[in-house]
Amino acid sequence: MNSYRVEQAPQELISKFIFNAVVPRPIAWITTLSGEGVVNLAPFSFFNAVTTKPPLLMVSIGKRKSGELKDTARNVLDTGELVVNVVSEEFLKVMHLSGKDFPPTESEAEKLGVELEPSLVVKPPRVKGVPASMECVVEETLELGSTPMLVVVARVVAFHYREGLLSSQKGIVGRLGGKRYCVVCDELDLSDLT
Repeated sequence: MNSYRVEQAPQELISKFIFNAVVPRPIAWITTLSGEGVVNLAPFSFFNAVTTKPPLLMVSIGKRKSGELKDTARNVLDTGELVVNVVSEEFLKVMHLSGKDFPPTESEAEKLGVELEPSLVVKPPRVKGVPASMECVVEETLELGSTPMLVVVARVVAFHYREGLLSSQKGIVGRLGGKRYCVVCDELDLSDLT
C-alpha cells in the first residue's frame, strides 16, 4: 500500500490517483451553442447529480493548456444553457473523439457525423439516439482549485429518456482512469435486503 500526504505528493501523482480511484465516473456529453450559433459537443467526467428537488446537476470544466476557457465553458457562461447527454456503448468512440480540441468555429457534431435533434426548452440541440438527455439552465457557477476549474451547477428544465432506462442502465458508459472506459453490463439489485 502506497501512502502520501497530499502536500508531499507530486501533482501528477495526485491527478493520476484521483482519475483512477474515483471510478466509474458518469459522463456528461454536453451540447452548447456559441454566440455565432455553432454547436459544441464535448464530454466531461467530473460530473454528477446534486439534488432532485429541484433537479440539479454539476459539471466541472477545466481550461485549455493555454489557460483559455474551453468552448463549453465559454458557451455556458455566455448563454446560460446546456444539454447533458448520457452516453451508451454505441456512442463510445465518437464521444471519445469529440473530446479532442476542435476550433471554436467547428462543430464536433457536424465533423464527426453526430445526429442532433431540437430540444424542448433550451436552444442547444440534443444528441439523437442517446439513452437520455437533460436540458439545463445555469443555476450557479464558481471557480475552484489552483488550475482553476469552472464548476457549473445546472437546473434541469426538460428531460428525455429511452424506454427501459428507469429499470435498467445496461449499456451506459462510465469513465475510468486514462483513456479507459467501462460499460454497465452487470446490475446487482439489493432491494430485497433490509
